Amino acid sequence: MKKGLLSLLVIVLALSSFLAACSKDSSGKGSDDGTGPLKVSLALMGGPKTPDSWAEKALEEDLTEHLGRKIDINNVFLPGWEDAKTKINLLMSDKKEMPDVMWHWDMNKEFNSWAKNGALVDLVPYLQKDGKNIINYYSKETLFYHWDPSGKIFRIPGDVSEPGTMTTLIRKDWLEKLNLEVPKTLDEYIDVLRAFTKNDPDGNGKADTYGLSGDNLYRSFAPFFYAYGADPDQFIIQDDGTVKYGATMPQVKEVLGILQGLYKEGVIDPRMVSPIEQAQVDDILASGKIGSMYRWVAFFNPDFSVHQSFKSLNPDGEYMQIDPVSGPDGFASDLPSDEIGWCFLSVTAGAKDPETVVKVLDRIASPETNKLIKFGKEGEHYEIVDGQYKSKVGPEEKNKLGLGNYDWYIQRKDEANLENTPEVIELFNERAKSSMPMREKIVFFKSLDRPAWVEYGADVTKLRDETFWGIISGELPLSAFDDFVNQYPGLGGKEIDEEANKLYSEQDKQYKEFEKWYDENIEAYK
Repeated sequence: MKKGLLSLLVIVLALSSFLAACSKDSSGKGSDDGTGPLKVSLALMGGPKTPDSWAEKALEEDLTEHLGRKIDINNVFLPGWEDAKTKINLLMSDKKEMPDVMWHWDMNKEFNSWAKNGALVDLVPYLQKDGKNIINYYSKETLFYHWDPSGKIFRIPGDVSEPGTMTTLIRKDWLEKLNLEVPKTLDEYIDVLRAFTKNDPDGNGKADTYGLSGDNLYRSFAPFFYAYGADPDQFIIQDDGTVKYGATMPQVKEVLGILQGLYKEGVIDPRMVSPIEQAQVDDILASGKIGSMYRWVAFFNPDFSVHQSFKSLNPDGEYMQIDPVSGPDGFASDLPSDEIGWCFLSVTAGAKDPETVVKVLDRIASPETNKLIKFGKEGEHYEIVDGQYKSKVGPEEKNKLGLGNYDWYIQRKDEANLENTPEVIELFNERAKSSMPMREKIVFFKSLDRPAWVEYGADVTKLRDETFWGIISGELPLSAFDDFVNQYPGLGGKEIDEEANKLYSEQDKQYKEFEKWYDENIEAYK
């Protein structure tokens, strides 16, 4: 009798194990019958990459509560930047190894291949049904850049910058000490920079201050280039409707001449003309020896690390932001972001239940969950004092908690970003408006297929940088700009500009088609 019961028990246990095994595939992604626990695997690049963290458990609990189904998160941590693309390609080469959601960046060729070969899921039907947080957060223009003319969307951005992310910082205390007015034109701005360099604004009797500093990128000179309606890093729409590589425009030569003169005078920090690490730029700004920089709006958050470092070293110092200065024709603009995003999320063909996976992404996109996985729980990990976010845990503890593990997963830049004070949010809104003049001039290309630029762009960019930074530093005469322009067609510039004009024309027509599609397939489901 006992043997019979034992045998029956063994059979029952074996059958249970068999049924449990049938509910999982070899990758352990869980049940796909829509009722049992579902393991959702997320490829992650941001944050401290802390396994089995508080943030992971909090996310699982939040998803389980709001989706009405137990969700187990499986974090697939990608390696460092040098090896991440190799790992992504390895994962995407085998359906059994694909995470449910692949995070990727700067891999347009690979992305096109994944989409064409059926390795990615069309998100449109799932967004229509379960993607309201996503489609209400991302702008119409942002979704256009990820829309396929076939009516499909194979990726959404993981992180999109605010429309205007940068502003001109200027030392308010130095303006007051030297009895200077806030500059409104480029000429006035230049006069202020000279005074900051030569009139001992910090009062230490030493010639140790610079009017302007920044990183080794043209954006650091945005107040100059944009006052002339030029950008050497972009393709610019001309008055006749054609598109031209911005670095070849005559206005750029005028700006380079101005910068060369200011560098010779010692107004421009010489560290700008050599490669410089981001951390160094932050240290330079915090040092208190710089009169002006073109930097991030977020600097004005009191908890912003560079702001804190600056105030620590310069208790009486104060930076303010100013509107973009105008050029000789009255044109003024801040630098616009492209609204495309720099990293992306795709649901892969390896997902057993793509509908629930999109529900997971949509919940992550909600303000509540976005705040939870980035900042933790109010009262426990942070508090709001007089309308301002205050963390109750230090950087090391944040890492242990896994706060930031899910950075770049539909990272919201609105009120859900608690670090932004109301004043900073308003400044972001102002810079969105003040960047519009150049947004209307710059072409942000939608096409991922740009063979002419791929073939010739590196050589053009190399000669441009050697020439422009050589002119600014005084190592080359201003006439070197004309040499660059003359060499440009022979370096492939003719083909580059032809391609740019064709893509711009096609993109303009495509947007009209998209508008109709958007109204029917996205707007109607908000």
